[in-house]
Amino acid sequence: MMYDPMMVQPMRDELTRVGFKELKTAEDVDVHMSEKKGTSLVFINSICGCAAGIARPSLIASLEHPVRPQSLTTAFAGNDAEAVQRARDYFVGYAPSSPSMALFRDGDLVHMIERHQIEGQNVEALTRMITSAFDRFCGEMVDESVEIYDPLGELQISVDKAKERLSSNSDLALLDLRGPSEIRSGKIEGALEVSDQLGNEILSKWPKTREIIIYCQHGEQSLRAVQYLRQQGFQQVYSLKGGLSAWQ
Repeated sequence: MMYDPMMVQPMRDELTRVGFKELKTAEDVDVHMSEKKGTSLVFINSICGCAAGIARPSLIASLEHPVRPQSLTTAFAGNDAEAVQRARDYFVGYAPSSPSMALFRDGDLVHMIERHQIEGQNVEALTRMITSAFDRFCGEMVDESVEIYDPLGELQISVDKAKERLSSNSDLALLDLRGPSEIRSGKIEGALEVSDQLGNEILSKWPKTREIIIYCQHGEQSLRAVQYLRQQGFQQVYSLKGGLSAWQ
């Protein structure tokens, strides 16, 4: 979908007025990425109020941090289609999402903040996440001792940890959130396919203390489901980090 340029201009201006350079064509992106030296942030802007409406002010606040990327660039999803597509070609290993933030060091992608990590956050938490990535990757040397702040960490479970829990807890429920066509192409053994009927049963009959692991293809949809179930009072529900793609 292409948006009215007049409608999105104020959202562009929020970033250009604080020093972000716009990338509007594939050539703009390639020229920028050809500069291999130093640190660079590429922000895929978006009209989405629930995510980009948090991402932009968080980015602006992060620029007050003493450690920051040397180059700040942005392209707008739904307007700069060619540039956004080309930028995503450089986001190797990550599914397309907007808004999103990619941090590069000497031409290498070193950190990514995706839409599912932005949604549901407040400016303070997201700013802390961004600046912790700056501290780790944007100094004179990469500082491996810096732990990148992850407010979603307690909602996710790694593949190794999930396998451990599945082998030790026979009452653990593993839920597959994907559609029938995706499930036909492969699933995790023992996973229950989520339907409206099962969803109603979980909410009305399952004990709130039951341990649940939910997965989708990449971990975004399952993370939203976990956030919802946590709001309903479930205490031990987790999203498989990276989804089925990570499991495979």
